[in-house]
Amino acid sequence: MQHVNFKNADIIFKALAKVIKTQREKQGKSQRLLADECSFQRSLLSRLENGLNEPKLVSIWTIAEALGMKPSSLIKLVEDELPGEFSLIEKDLCY
Repeated sequence: MQHVNFKNADIIFKALAKVIKTQREKQGKSQRLLADECSFQRSLLSRLENGLNEPKLVSIWTIAEALGMKPSSLIKLVEDELPGEFSLIEKDLCY
């Protein structure tokens, strides 16, 4: 049996938060500037950068574009932050 491990979803949110903040800082953008470019409230961007909000796909896409990158590139950076054998699906060893 397989099921999604929602506890591990937090690991993804934290990795995304780190990547967004790192990319923003590399570009010398403030939270306010990036939020304005995304048409977000700064508080929403802050919550995303702290891993407190579960981002919507449209939000991830918008942030990627505002950072001048493809959404797939942003997701790849997130994937690279995850532990080696990370998975949301747990494989039940009992059949």
